[in-house]
Amino acid sequence: MKLIKINYKVVLTYVLIIPFSFYCAVTVPYVGLLTSFLGGIISLLLTLGSQQVFLLLKPMNKPFLRQMVRLLFLAFLIRLALVCMMVMFDFQNTSNVIGNGYITQLVHANIVTKLSLLILLLIEMTGEELLLASVILPMFFYLKKWNYSWIFSVFMGSLLFSLMHLYAYDFNIWFCVIAGLSHIPMIQAWRVTNSLRGGIYIHIFYNMISIFPALLL
Repeated sequence: MKLIKINYKVVLTYVLIIPFSFYCAVTVPYVGLLTSFLGGIISLLLTLGSQQVFLLLKPMNKPFLRQMVRLLFLAFLIRLALVCMMVMFDFQNTSNVIGNGYITQLVHANIVTKLSLLILLLIEMTGEELLLASVILPMFFYLKKWNYSWIFSVFMGSLLFSLMHLYAYDFNIWFCVIAGLSHIPMIQAWRVTNSLRGGIYIHIFYNMISIFPALLL
């Protein structure tokens, strides 16, 4: 990735577009599902340019299937371990929290609402990866001389991902932490597959395992 020159587009992105996108994702129901996608793609285009964004979204390096399966399994393993800790210590009075509010709404919705919300969720999953990439990748690039630059950037991305899910999990901090830490393998998929598609595909498959049963109810 080329060095990002500081200009009005970069300032606009990091002062207005990215903070606004995160704010909407956290506080504005439904509309926030779209702002992560719009904010993510606009931020990447303004800071990196269309050619670089095209390269970031290129087809994944082969072989990628085995690596993606491992990362998907790791995401579930992290989630399982954290959920077990949650149950053992009853963090945040978790017995009163059902789970992701959007998925819960799918259970009680009619077919039109289910399909509409499903489309919004698919757009949001893609947008979350794009929005995180607009923060993580420049951060990693500027810190790349530091041995732990990628690890630091990934954990910062995990923190941001946790904050983005405050509304979805009714502002329950522990559920948001679980979402953030279990997302780390998806961010790693960008690097393993040399494409943002790796994280996007794992993200969608990971969430669809929870969403699909709700669509059938």
